[in-house]
Amino acid sequence: MLLCVLFFRLLTVPPSAEQQLAACFGRQLVVYGAVEPLSVRRQDGFSSAVLRCHKVYSDTELAYSGRLRVSVKGELPQAGCVVLKGTLEQLDSLRNPGGFDAASYNRVQELGGRLSKAKLLKTEPQVLWWQHFALLNKKLSERMEAAAGAEYGALLSGMVLGGSGRLDEETRELFTDNGLAHLLSVSGTHIVLLTGLLLALLQWVPLPWRKVIVITLLTAYALLCGLRPPVLRALAMSSVLLLGGSGAERGRLLCLVAALLLCLQPLWLADIGFQLSFGAAAGLLWLLPACQRLLPQALPAPIGEAAAVSLAAQLAVLPLEVYYFQQFSLIALVSNIVLVPVLEIAAQLALVGALLPVCGEYLLQLAAWLTAQVLTQARFFADLPYSTVVIGKLPAYCLVLYYAALFVWADFPWLQFWSNRERRCILLLHALLLAGMLAYQQYRTLPLACYFLDVGQGDCAVIVTPSQRVAIIDTGGLKNISTATRVITPFLRYLGKREADILLLSHYDFDHVGAAADLLRQLRVKKLLLPNEALTEESKRVQQEIFAQAGRTQAHVVQGGERYALDDNAEIVLVDVPQQDVPGNEASTLAALQSVQGSVLFTGDMGEEREQRLQLQQYTVLKAGHHGSHYSSSMEFLEQVRPRLTVISCGRGNRYGHPHQETLERLQAIGSAVVRTDELGCIKVVFDAEGIKCYGYADLQ
Repeated sequence: MLLCVLFFRLLTVPPSAEQQLAACFGRQLVVYGAVEPLSVRRQDGFSSAVLRCHKVYSDTELAYSGRLRVSVKGELPQAGCVVLKGTLEQLDSLRNPGGFDAASYNRVQELGGRLSKAKLLKTEPQVLWWQHFALLNKKLSERMEAAAGAEYGALLSGMVLGGSGRLDEETRELFTDNGLAHLLSVSGTHIVLLTGLLLALLQWVPLPWRKVIVITLLTAYALLCGLRPPVLRALAMSSVLLLGGSGAERGRLLCLVAALLLCLQPLWLADIGFQLSFGAAAGLLWLLPACQRLLPQALPAPIGEAAAVSLAAQLAVLPLEVYYFQQFSLIALVSNIVLVPVLEIAAQLALVGALLPVCGEYLLQLAAWLTAQVLTQARFFADLPYSTVVIGKLPAYCLVLYYAALFVWADFPWLQFWSNRERRCILLLHALLLAGMLAYQQYRTLPLACYFLDVGQGDCAVIVTPSQRVAIIDTGGLKNISTATRVITPFLRYLGKREADILLLSHYDFDHVGAAADLLRQLRVKKLLLPNEALTEESKRVQQEIFAQAGRTQAHVVQGGERYALDDNAEIVLVDVPQQDVPGNEASTLAALQSVQGSVLFTGDMGEEREQRLQLQQYTVLKAGHHGSHYSSSMEFLEQVRPRLTVISCGRGNRYGHPHQETLERLQAIGSAVVRTDELGCIKVVFDAEGIKCYGYADLQ
């Protein structure tokens, strides 16, 4: 019956929140709703938050009860309800293969848009029941950060209370590389240990009442953490463990809980956290016996049990990690055995310390010290050679092959009609198929391609040659996020790459080099080509940050006419490099990709004054200068270059109005086709024997 209800719910999923408001974008709305306390941020005289909408008015009342991001000049209340008036805009998202899928996240979270330039019309200070839990969550988080420090406090509060929005990017990467990303929010392991702690503290209570009290406290804790899907799953499973039952009964209950949650909110099925959480729980229920048989019996009991538990969870979610993140951690088993116990002790100390009215600071400081030791060891593990293996994007049928082989290996009862010989043959066949697919993905020959990544209002291009050499031109730069962490590195993992042969920086403007230092920290770069630019105080600071992360990378200030071979048929040519006394946009390095199949000209932010001094050949593709500004791409310049295709890299709804209409008209006049990252997301241009082909982000999915 539950499966029938679930199937019906999946068929009747309503349009996304964004689709419901599509007709209202660009219009004035009046919104009445409740502030989510954990989302409130204040910066530079502005407040931003997520609003749970109760009523939305345009000309008439709209049938909408989703969420909106709001930004107000001044202060928003921490809780209660407000009435706001502002202009509805689409949510910004960077659309790149391998990167964070903001569209799916917004749909799952029921976020329909952003209310910009909003005015606070009315405040209702009465706090709603669920806001009391959120306010307590925020108060405890702030206490943790005050006592344990910003870095360790943010990590501990994320583990104990949920939400890791304040974590720095380096810590996120560290946990991902060690296979510990599941600990960055409230995990099932944490709730199981919390259950044990509560049982120990309540030993004086009779057992039946003790179980009731513990389940009640765990329910309150789940409310404090925000009733997220992993928390609900862990709460249900802990309750089952308390109430007893066989392994088969627990497995059936896990399926029952998953079906009930999906009946409540079908879109959780697309949530990565939901999939990983239930996948790990399923591994512990159904793969643990096989993992225990696999490990040597000579291992000490605590180590053997911890290794079997970690292995069962890792095997269950391995294909999901590869599918979403294009890599897996070889040190995850060791990290989970060595680091998780210490982290969980720190988490328990942090929770108790945050709740104690007196002397809690001492426990929080001890938790911070333990966390610091864990991070030190995690860095050591992550720096080991081949600690992570980058796979690249695999087709979905590889997941089917993997899970089919896993079911056979685990000797599930419903597959025991095969003999041992038949099972070994099936496992060997699946292993050969998977190995063949991995080898094909790694060594297949592809045509020359140039990707223009969507980095908002900035520039970043990645060149991949048939011999799998990689060159990156500029890195983009955004104030709130690192495009290296969120865009470039995940994109390279999508391609199966974890190093680049060349990183060329056109000039030191932040929207071109803002993520260069982060990228050099995360990625091995063989050669770094720096602009020949007169340095200001700001560009000196940027250059110093880049040098600090460059390490053993060969760094070189470019000169005009230099050539850098990528393979036999493709090279990067520095067409024009200005003198060193030129600062800013006019110092942009003019570079070109030259190949037998075609050519691409990269102009940075070069303006028309410099364009008029150049004598250039024709190029197949032009990366338009200065994001399509009318101060670049002059008619004299375009008459020389005569591109068949022009790519404009700019952000959606950018405040500069790029690309300018004058530029688009000039490109139309010379017969050049125009594609834009603000419209298509990541753009892929392929050069092969048939000519050039162009694809947008939607085509690459």
